[in-house]
Amino acid sequence: MVNKPDRLYIDLNSRPLYEKLESEPFFKGKTRKEQFLFAMAVGFKNKIKIPIEKREGIFLTKDLKPEDEALINAIAIFDANSIDILLDKAQVFKIVEEYANGGIRILINKIDSIEIGTFEKYFEKDLFDLNKI
Repeated sequence: MVNKPDRLYIDLNSRPLYEKLESEPFFKGKTRKEQFLFAMAVGFKNKIKIPIEKREGIFLTKDLKPEDEALINAIAIFDANSIDILLDKAQVFKIVEEYANGGIRILINKIDSIEIGTFEKYFEKDLFDLNKI
């Protein structure tokens, strides 16, 4: 088994996008970990993975809760189509980092295209639509 990395990364060019999230009321008070996991989920839902060019740490793996790790592992297993991916945490993290890198761009595009403060209405509609499936 490969050593477990001590942090998750974003693309250096994505840092301003994460900072921009804080201007949206829905994300005020959210940690970088919460922002990352949200972006990861959005990227995964939309099947958008973007490779990271210049890595910059966003949070330490010690801050992951068991439910965070379960979500990360589930995405990696689905993406790799094999449970064996869990033997290589670096590869697991690479997969979810790429989904977060795609997801953050989707989030910012959505935020830029709507009025301030209405993101939660769009998010609520997305959740409602997903629940119909």
